[in-house]
Amino acid sequence: MIFDTHVHSMVSPDSEMHPQEAIAILAEKGLGCTFTEHIDYNTQGVPFFCADLDAYPRDYIQYKSDTVRLGLEISLIPQCISQNTAHAAHQDIDYIIGSIHWIDGWDIYHAKDYFAQSGDKVYDRYLSYALEMVKLNDFFDVLGHIDYISRYSSLPEKNILYEKYADAYDALLKALIERDKLLELNTSRLGDENACKNLFAIYSRYRDLGGRYVTIGSDSHNTGKLGYKFDKALEMIDEIGLKPVHFKNRQMII
Repeated sequence: MIFDTHVHSMVSPDSEMHPQEAIAILAEKGLGCTFTEHIDYNTQGVPFFCADLDAYPRDYIQYKSDTVRLGLEISLIPQCISQNTAHAAHQDIDYIIGSIHWIDGWDIYHAKDYFAQSGDKVYDRYLSYALEMVKLNDFFDVLGHIDYISRYSSLPEKNILYEKYADAYDALLKALIERDKLLELNTSRLGDENACKNLFAIYSRYRDLGGRYVTIGSDSHNTGKLGYKFDKALEMIDEIGLKPVHFKNRQMII
């Protein structure tokens, strides 16, 4: 079964979706569900954008099944490695996405001034920072949405083009492969043809370097985005020669 491996529900601060809604809608689409609720600390080590960790995963154990998994999306920052490692070790967690939501003390979601100050150099820095975080953090299974910064970029070219930043991409992809970490194919930007072309180039290179598996995640926060563009994602990875997987008990299921 194919799983939507990036789903946020009402215990995360940016979603009101009930878990039973998500499970039912994905089941109608023939997809399994992995909840990946947020854990983001700021650079002072203070919980900044976190799921209700009193309720999750405790209240979600009742939903676990062959088609429902529990995970976390954890922001990779150097200041909170010990806290994040402890969260990732929770016995009921199946899967960890490591994401780059911060860069040099800036929350990318609110980083218009950072883009203005840095210009195109922000893209080089984003990739080098991601490489640093991959080398520093070992508790995650998959690097999430490699093009996350493109969602919020205020630069004329929103995509970090593989052809322009090939060396930086290659270093990052090699580091993931060497550490047995996978790439997530996040489908949230697959409605943009330019984004698709760039992602195709990135994931093709991942395959060339020895990557074999990806998770597919919609990054949905509402019912309308569940399983978004999965047909496009499956077509893409099939053409490239990658296989979709999900995780159970921190083990990859092919």
